[in-house]
Amino acid sequence: MADLSALIRVRKHTVEQKQKALADLYRQAEELLSQKKKLLDQLAIERQKVDEMGVEALGYFGRYSEVVRERSEEIDDSMKMLESRIDVAREDMRLAFAELKKVEITQERRDDEEEKEREKKDAATLDEIAIEGYRRQMVEEGEE
Repeated sequence: MADLSALIRVRKHTVEQKQKALADLYRQAEELLSQKKKLLDQLAIERQKVDEMGVEALGYFGRYSEVVRERSEEIDDSMKMLESRIDVAREDMRLAFAELKKVEITQERRDDEEEKEREKKDAATLDEIAIEGYRRQMVEEGEE
């Protein structure tokens, strides 16, 4: 039977590459969330400063808060697209891992079959040796 170790190595490499791609997508998602948090934190700081400055600064703050809201919505849209890419990548990795497991299980079964065949041959050889030893013993006893 064919040895599947080369195929197993290829499948493992494929799974590893898919894991790296998925990890990169997760890092991108974390970065987007970090950007949004930073943006909202900065908005809160600016809001506090406007409250301290008085009514005359409210005109400038209105436009700033609108820009922040738009940027926050852009980040949310990016997150939605990224989440769908993460779902696809996760499913792709799951399928690659399943394929790897199929090949590994097939190799294990082949190895088990070969081991059983070896054990069967070894048992037959030992039986043959035992029978030959018994025959010799019978011949020697008959000569005496």
